[in-house]
Amino acid sequence: MEGDSDAQEGDDDDEDEQDEFMAAAEHDASSSKPQNPMGVKSSTLYKAPTNEEIQGLQESSDLFKSNIFKLQIEELLKEVQIDYKKAQPLEAALRKLKDIFDRTPEHQELSLSTIKSNMKKKSIVIPFPQPEPASDIQYTFGYSAPSAMHLVGSFPLKTVSKSRHGWSVDVAVEMPGELFQEKDHMNYRYFYKRAYYLAVLAAAIQEKKSGMSNSKVEFSTLNGDQRKPILILHPSGDKSETDFKKMRCTIRIIPYIPSSVFPSQRLAPGRNNVRSADATEQPATPQYNTALQQDTAFTSHLTFLYQHSKNCAAFKDACVLIKVWATQRGLLRETSEGINGFLLEMLMAYLLQGGGANGGKKLANGFSSYQLVKGTIDYIAQHDFAAQPIFMGQNTATGEFSKEAFVENFDVVIVDPSGKINLAGHVSKAALDELQHEARLAMKFFTESSDDKFEALFLKRVDSAMLRFDNVVKVHVPKNLGQLKNYSKTVALDYPSPFIHFVRSIAPLLKRGLTDRVHLVATRFDPLENWATSSTAPNYGSDSVITIGLLLNHAESSRLVDLGPPADDLEAAKVFRDLWGSKAELRRFKDGSILESAVWEAQGTDARHLIVGQMIGYLLKHHLSIPHDSVHYWAGQLNKFIQYNSKVIPERLFDNKTAATNGFQAVVAAFESMTKAVKTAEDMPLSVTHMYFASPAARLSSTFIPQPRDFNTPATNFPDSAQYVEPLDVVIQFESSQKWPDNLKAIQRMKTAFYLRLADKIKYKGMRATVVEENEDESLGLNGYMDVRVAPGYVFRCRISHDREIALCEKVIADRKSSHSLKEQHQKALDLYNKHFVQAPMHTFQVHALCHTHPSLSQTIRLTKRWVSAHWLAPFFNDEALELLAAAVYVDPAPWAAPASGFTGFARVLNLLATWDWKHEPLVVDLTGEMTGKEREEIRHNFANTRKNMITSASATSSTLTKTTAISSDHATMFIATGKDTFSRWWTWQSPSPMIVARLRTLAKTSLDHMTKTTSSSETTSSSALNPVFITPTVHYDLVIDLDPALCTRYAQNLAPNPQYFVTKGDKYKNLGGFQKSVFGDQILIGFDPAAEYLAELQRSYGDIALFFHDRYGGTQIGVLWNPITLSPRAWKVNLGFNSKPADVNKDGVLVSGKSSTSGSKLVVPNIEALMSEMERVGHGLVRSIQVNRDPTAAN
Repeated sequence: MEGDSDAQEGDDDDEDEQDEFMAAAEHDASSSKPQNPMGVKSSTLYKAPTNEEIQGLQESSDLFKSNIFKLQIEELLKEVQIDYKKAQPLEAALRKLKDIFDRTPEHQELSLSTIKSNMKKKSIVIPFPQPEPASDIQYTFGYSAPSAMHLVGSFPLKTVSKSRHGWSVDVAVEMPGELFQEKDHMNYRYFYKRAYYLAVLAAAIQEKKSGMSNSKVEFSTLNGDQRKPILILHPSGDKSETDFKKMRCTIRIIPYIPSSVFPSQRLAPGRNNVRSADATEQPATPQYNTALQQDTAFTSHLTFLYQHSKNCAAFKDACVLIKVWATQRGLLRETSEGINGFLLEMLMAYLLQGGGANGGKKLANGFSSYQLVKGTIDYIAQHDFAAQPIFMGQNTATGEFSKEAFVENFDVVIVDPSGKINLAGHVSKAALDELQHEARLAMKFFTESSDDKFEALFLKRVDSAMLRFDNVVKVHVPKNLGQLKNYSKTVALDYPSPFIHFVRSIAPLLKRGLTDRVHLVATRFDPLENWATSSTAPNYGSDSVITIGLLLNHAESSRLVDLGPPADDLEAAKVFRDLWGSKAELRRFKDGSILESAVWEAQGTDARHLIVGQMIGYLLKHHLSIPHDSVHYWAGQLNKFIQYNSKVIPERLFDNKTAATNGFQAVVAAFESMTKAVKTAEDMPLSVTHMYFASPAARLSSTFIPQPRDFNTPATNFPDSAQYVEPLDVVIQFESSQKWPDNLKAIQRMKTAFYLRLADKIKYKGMRATVVEENEDESLGLNGYMDVRVAPGYVFRCRISHDREIALCEKVIADRKSSHSLKEQHQKALDLYNKHFVQAPMHTFQVHALCHTHPSLSQTIRLTKRWVSAHWLAPFFNDEALELLAAAVYVDPAPWAAPASGFTGFARVLNLLATWDWKHEPLVVDLTGEMTGKEREEIRHNFANTRKNMITSASATSSTLTKTTAISSDHATMFIATGKDTFSRWWTWQSPSPMIVARLRTLAKTSLDHMTKTTSSSETTSSSALNPVFITPTVHYDLVIDLDPALCTRYAQNLAPNPQYFVTKGDKYKNLGGFQKSVFGDQILIGFDPAAEYLAELQRSYGDIALFFHDRYGGTQIGVLWNPITLSPRAWKVNLGFNSKPADVNKDGVLVSGKSSTSGSKLVVPNIEALMSEMERVGHGLVRSIQVNRDPTAAN
């Protein structure tokens, strides 16, 4: 990058230290937030501010978003700026370099063969660019001491921004003009002579007597331009006076020439300076011309920036900040088509003198660094670069340097103050689109008043392709790039590297084909590595991989037909047919129009989301001859995890194709059918006013799409491993009436009467209802329900809601005469009512609406549930909590845009789980987008009180009991708040515990790392490569209880089911038909899951001494972790709660096995062997075995 110095790798020994600096910046910047969570009083907190402090606060409010934002910026700048006081060794090294170059002997008029021979003797390979000079060239090469050496770029301006790979100091070495002839600007002659000059400098440094021979010297490229090699000088590490290792930087040596060497007119954008005898025409070579032009302007550009840094006090800090912002997003790349830090600095400087309305200034010299950065990013976000190219000087030029000349020859035009050099000549339109996209996102974060987005803007590294883009494509470069039909001889004149031209061709092609299906097409590829001075320059080969990132327009990306022009528009029709080839066809549509069109085949929602992948594969094959097996498309690989395994499960049991085609529409239609039947039921005492579908299926978020079960087919036709029928929750509301009783138990009896009456009435409408009364004498709510079977085969579990129950419960709770047990009983009933009849329907409504706003949210939720359950954590989470976690990455997607694919949405949920600080931050999920600042403040207040109570409780408890709290906590360890639940009371108040959250974080980080590694490898796109993400390790459990899959009714939902459990006798012996004796009887059992029932029994019986883990979706194992506190010896008492045995302990409380005692022990410990036997006995017939992974008493 011309003048920027932020991208080169530092010394290998310092890599670990360099990688730590951004983490330190994040910690320090975050810690700058003033926190007093305990509300501790301090005299300094209430001391009156001084005049200076008042003035500083006023300045902060005027110049920065907030005082906190100002403090965060100051802390960040401290971390990323370098300490110039430690630069003495670096300065000594620079002086030494000048001395070496000045002492190097001059020589003139040497032939090509001679210089190659001379350099070979010094183990130097001259880094000639491609195409290399012909052996019969007539011009000669020479060397003279540099006319001048200048520090350029960020170091002299003091705008260096340290990065993970270190930073660099740019030294511009001026080659004497007499070394060049009049026509050296043509046919690479300048670049060949430049390369030789650089080789001489490298040889001079490596001379043993130079004094710097211990320093490692490498060749590299400037901004990835292979025409312009540069020298990289690493610190020697020998602790000499010129060893600048402590600065953690490198020195970049960049040859350049004075602007007077070649007339500027000869390098105008429309000129041709690369002639070819084979080419039939001599087109303009703007890339070549600009590359040479930029080698003449280092000092003038430095002067331009320096002048603005003098006039604007905050300019330097602003330059650092905007480069940090761009670096975190991966926008600053050492590749030939990308943005660099120098360009951003020049753009900001330009806005200090222009770019505003009516020709005025966009920025002012009195602006703060925050205002400068925000103003620059705002300009980038809104400016139309195509219609209004940027000229930093007066745009009065005509002819060869006119506006039209630049626009005609470049994708992006940002002309420097001279009016002759396009600073963005190398920048592709795709790179600019990506920059503008990120700028628009940043402006959204800048202007959001609801939350502080400093971390999203500057601290988070957000350049992961998997997390950033909705779909990622890996393209393996074909071997015959140079023979592609779009890489002609005339194109090769300006793009000598077929790879670079190939990369620049991809984004425009895909944008043409995908049209409004995508918001952004971004391309990435790894830059060429530095190479040894004794080696030939590397090149992009057939092993190169190009990454394409897509941001989808979810409203259009899944359409089946692309419409073209009318058939009678011959010219436009030809363009359309050229684009789509054999896919283009004429079609008549319902409105009578006859249009060119391209039709894509896809069955079901999931398949339609992959249409973009079909189109990309076709376009790359049709236009760029890339075979399909060289295009690796990451998008739908996770779909199989939320479907039944069609390779194992017979289609007659579960039909994935039909489910994928119908989606959730079939179950919603069945609900509407039932609603109509219930509401029109005659002879009812009260009419039904509302029915709310409150099941996850109603929210489009059930892990598996509900599939109908033919209730006319006997249960014996289904194997027991596929018998599960899930009931779908429905809430019924009747019209208000004063005749309801005033007693809660009587209300429950009244509900049962209504269930019976409804069941009797709807049976005449082809629906069968079953009324169930649950026998819980102590319960005052949810004592019964009605299961309704609706064609084509769904079961709806209906419960009646009556608002009066709330008032009756609250009355008892508020009555001082009520006993404590009575209040607890009514509080439990009130909580049940609110959860099932108030919160659940409201949650369903909001999540359903959000799934329509963001169609991929449905798949994200389903994958999240599948993943949590696959890691046996389902017992600790309810559906609503996981839905809120998934929704969080959509309603507040910072630092990215909201995802438009389930793959990316799921990856972001993993990222959230792996990184969120639950101890110090509430997760606020604004499902409706209407949350006010006051509501957010209330949530933070509630969160602070919750955490304060936890701290107070922990501080008042012994260390032993503190460990118990780690096993079970009722203080919302995961504080997830919404506009309707500002206390996180309903879904995460009692579970998960801190230990489960820690487990979840570890699993999420491991899963995310595996996904990132797999999608980055580009070796395969097989979904099986992601299987480990859904496979949990079992070695961490004390016990693993193995269940019989044949008796697990949800086994069909298992990730890897065994086909032997899905073969009925009817499948084996046709003469037996569908007959098969089931251990569960002949009746279809609704919601019956033996594994879940067994798990619930274990939790009831042993929940105080152990935790139980299970995969609810077809899992056949239960993991057991003993509570380490209950394993400690304790005094025996009646009703201890678990099977125990005497224990002998020494004076330190350590268990001593085998120690005899005449009086007998007074302490007991859990009898693990007996407890295991009890667990096996309780699960008799279902439990196959219990595996012991470790002896908990030994661990204790």
